[in-house]
Amino acid sequence: MNLRTSRRSFLASSSAWAAATSFGFSKSPDHCTISILHTTDLHGHILPTRSYTGLTDLGGFARCATQIRTWRKQNPNSILVDIGDLYQGTPESFNNQGKLFVELLGNFNYDAWVLGNHDFDWGPEALEKNIATSKTSILAANLFGLPEQVLPWKMIATAGFNIALIGLVTPGLSSWIPPETLGSVVANQPAAALKKSIAQAQSARADAIVVLAHFGLKNIDDFANPLHATLLAAPGVDALIAGHTHTNIPSLQLGGTLFTQANHFGIHCGKLDLTFDQHSRKLIAKTATTELMDARITLDPSVIHLSQPALNSASEQLSRKLTNLAAPILGNGRDSPLARLLCRAFLTALKNNNTPADAVFHGTFGTPQIPAGLVTVAQAWEILPYENSLITAALTPAQLLEILAEDHTTGSDRTLWPFEVVYEKAKPVKILHNSRELDPSKTYTIAFNTYDSQSAGQALPRLRETIEQPSAHRKLTTISTRNALIEAFLAM
Repeated sequence: MNLRTSRRSFLASSSAWAAATSFGFSKSPDHCTISILHTTDLHGHILPTRSYTGLTDLGGFARCATQIRTWRKQNPNSILVDIGDLYQGTPESFNNQGKLFVELLGNFNYDAWVLGNHDFDWGPEALEKNIATSKTSILAANLFGLPEQVLPWKMIATAGFNIALIGLVTPGLSSWIPPETLGSVVANQPAAALKKSIAQAQSARADAIVVLAHFGLKNIDDFANPLHATLLAAPGVDALIAGHTHTNIPSLQLGGTLFTQANHFGIHCGKLDLTFDQHSRKLIAKTATTELMDARITLDPSVIHLSQPALNSASEQLSRKLTNLAAPILGNGRDSPLARLLCRAFLTALKNNNTPADAVFHGTFGTPQIPAGLVTVAQAWEILPYENSLITAALTPAQLLEILAEDHTTGSDRTLWPFEVVYEKAKPVKILHNSRELDPSKTYTIAFNTYDSQSAGQALPRLRETIEQPSAHRKLTTISTRNALIEAFLAM
């Protein structure tokens, strides 16, 4: 399979792929099939949403819940798990700091939940509160510094068979999340933790070992998704259910391990079937499929009932009027009107917070434009869907040029505003302000979002290295980038 295939191709091909790889569980009295049902990367989506390719009315946990009920009726010998990034991404989840989704997992009798990187976005206090109140077991074998309720693995006894579930989390946490937000948590490479957990599970007489990994499959392993290296270093995994990369891969054989992943936002829901011989207790078959959560699937009424107060509050919040635009604000491309608007909004927020900066380095995250007409809070969420704060650092013009040169290779539209950058042969060579070159002997206070400050997922390692130097006087503020944008719209 070509892993560069677009998400559209995955979406379109899922039904055919599932039909080719899933044969259903055995009805023979000599066999027993255990179904592991799974969701991943829900990101707070209860109601249907749209895919990255623009398809609408897809996904949401309320549809997954309906599908899960159907599968449970078909096979009562079922285990239910979530693979992480559970609650960050929507106001209905943000407003209660994830409490709603933690309760939904408990009410729906999930057996285990693996922490995802975005489950850390609201800081140690919010995460520890959710861990303490979770009725669902939380797994993360390669994370250290978490409360003792978080387990490396868990044995589930179902229909007389023991299924070991081992949780793994992407080791890339520190490349996205600032230390103040990550707290005392350390994410190690997963291979050693997996090898240890496999040995413990085998000693406890596990009949099958299933890894729940909040990282996914790439053509070549990267810093956040060391899948091939992990499986090679720790043999003995019967199946691996993945997340993090937001792709739909119903079934794929990786050596002796069956791999499956159920997309994101609940756009697909997944099922892994393990069939055992009742007499020998041997695992004799394993199949996997994912089901598209489109309009054929109704919304689960109990999920809607439990979520309705949060959904009503979020709807009211998102519909709040901010301004009316006489003309669109264009994005995409360095120094675009939208990039300048974002930078201006952040400079204003910093000034109002008594932490002024000379310039902001920020992009549009690919937003093509803000259309003319009514602007509501919903647009601010679309432009800035993830939680980011502002961070400042004192840098010399030479350091800024190094950062700009590094960023230029990424193809981003990050803009250094209100400064002007002069390029020669695609290389930044000079930085101006009010048509005058910056003084090379001085430092200038520059603001970044927290994601970029941690290297933007290793895209900007020089930026992180530079602002972590003591001379940069790195300072994390409490300013939310989304709130700053909302205030800028209100001031128009």
